[in-house]
Amino acid sequence: MTDATVSAEGAPTSAAAPARKKAKRKDRGGIPLFRWLTKNPVWDIFILLCIVANAAILGYDAHYGETNPYHAQIELWNMYFLWIFTAELVLEFFATGPRRYFASGWNWFDMIVVGLSYIAVNPAISALRTLRVVRVFRLISAVPQMRRVVEALFSAMPGILATFAILSIVFYIGAVMATTLFHNEDGFRDLGESALSLFALSQFDGWGDTIARLQPNYPFAWFFVMSFTVIAAFAVLNLFVGVIVEAVQQAPQEEIKDEIEEVQEEVGEIATAQEDAAVVQQRILEEVRALRAEVAALRGPPAT
Repeated sequence: MTDATVSAEGAPTSAAAPARKKAKRKDRGGIPLFRWLTKNPVWDIFILLCIVANAAILGYDAHYGETNPYHAQIELWNMYFLWIFTAELVLEFFATGPRRYFASGWNWFDMIVVGLSYIAVNPAISALRTLRVVRVFRLISAVPQMRRVVEALFSAMPGILATFAILSIVFYIGAVMATTLFHNEDGFRDLGESALSLFALSQFDGWGDTIARLQPNYPFAWFFVMSFTVIAAFAVLNLFVGVIVEAVQQAPQEEIKDEIEEVQEEVGEIATAQEDAAVVQQRILEEVRALRAEVAALRGPPAT
């Protein structure tokens, strides 16, 4: 009996290590059934088709106006799609749990889009009806490739802002110089007109006409226009492209890191489950040994 007591008391001690590992393991949260449903490819395809269908009927209704023969059906289906998107948000909430759900910026994006769609339902304000089309933005969050591009743009925002600041300085200096040099010419009479004219030149809009108009009175105009175009259009504007391309190239690496973390979590769960099973098996063996000892004690010593 003493051995059985010791073994029974020792079992929880041996199970303490897996319990501690469980506590350290990252809490995935949510309900497994809903998590399985929302991670199912069939569910993703269904939501994607709903978004595309909703965008198509909104475009049809906007093109043919409220007098089209299907307007009433389109309004009804708009409500159906809105309910589907709302149900999707609720299922995602239960699938991931409150903490992880509100920690995702894409979930906030989806909530804002669906919330604006409910505001657009109000028939009293016709201008709000244009907000219905914001549901099409949900294509970005529904398609991983689009989501990756948007995430890359946001990650590149510091570089984009720095490049925009450099471009603003270049345009300001060019506008001051152009106003000073060509003050009597149309398009360069003040700082605002000069900035707009230089912006058009950076897009090669009327580039040859501007040089032909300035050249008779200002022989050096070609040098100024060409220099500004090279600096603004070819150098600074291309920095935007470079920053964005670099961010897009880094985005797949971040996605791979996230996938590796998820795989590590699943491997940790499997390892913990195996350790728990080993502890239970060891406890059963100890109980069997204790029972055998009790049976042997009850039988007494063998007869001589």
